[in-house]
Amino acid sequence: MSSYQEHCKMMEIISTSRSVQLTLIFQLLCSLIALPVVVIASHWLSKSRNAKLFHINVIIIFQIHLFGFFIHFFSRIILHGLDLYNYAVFDYCDMPASTIRCFIFRTQYVFGIRLVSATTVPFIIERYIATVRSTSYEHSGCTFGVLMAILQLSIGFFSTAFTFSSFSFTDPSMNYCIAFKIGIFGSAEVINLVGVASQIIGRVLFEYMFRKNEKLRAKLLMSTLSNRYSLEQNLKSMRTLKVFANLQSIFLTLQMTIFIIIFYLGLAIEKTTYIALIELNAGYPIYAVVSILILFRREQLNKVTLDKSLEAHIYADHSTYFENFNKALK
Repeated sequence: MSSYQEHCKMMEIISTSRSVQLTLIFQLLCSLIALPVVVIASHWLSKSRNAKLFHINVIIIFQIHLFGFFIHFFSRIILHGLDLYNYAVFDYCDMPASTIRCFIFRTQYVFGIRLVSATTVPFIIERYIATVRSTSYEHSGCTFGVLMAILQLSIGFFSTAFTFSSFSFTDPSMNYCIAFKIGIFGSAEVINLVGVASQIIGRVLFEYMFRKNEKLRAKLLMSTLSNRYSLEQNLKSMRTLKVFANLQSIFLTLQMTIFIIIFYLGLAIEKTTYIALIELNAGYPIYAVVSILILFRREQLNKVTLDKSLEAHIYADHSTYFENFNKALK
């Protein structure tokens, strides 16, 4: 059987597979729902008064995070939409996508994922600086946030480039747009292994910083009102961001681990089953919607908690101010 005939036969199998069709339809619908949700969340971060309770550096990092979602969903809508259209309209032999088209949209697909997973690194660094400089960090500018955004984009770019370093342009067309060879250990698997490790380490470091902030809170009454506010604001942000850290670490650790398992099972299962499992495992649209809704709700609750906490501090015993003042005079 010639290469052309093999393409035709494989496209017949893939295009008529119920598992592939249903998976693509499901992920297409999820991406269509998630895309406007991400846009709304980005606008909320830019304009909402509640969002201003976050430091500008946190907002910058999260905007890049949302940008990663946007790129992934946009390319996914095009990829899945074109595949489903081709399956419904064209003859089996005319269905295979060009390798160039696959490369262009699949790099965007993967770059979006890498940006989302890369958020952990600048996020942990930013929270570390916020913890070390807890009494003055709230008054700092956005320069550090811009540097973290550059780091985030760089991690996303270089990890994507590494993933596609072995991408082959030998064949003019591909049966299904995918960035790696089934069952052959390569760059994509290395990136996922590193990703799993970074998520676990990042979550441990965040827990350490969260507990350190809790201890700092016990000293609030010995500080000025301005320092109290800065410390309380940082802790309030940490509570909300802890929810994000939990969601991010759990989802990405599971997603990347399952990807590696599916990858090694690739040669032992049918290609249509493999395609369906790979696409289902990349559940970023659902993750985006769920995480945004949870964080939005959490932020609303934390705003109420912060208002009550500050009110309690205003009416706290201020004798400590005079004690500190007298000590300073001596």
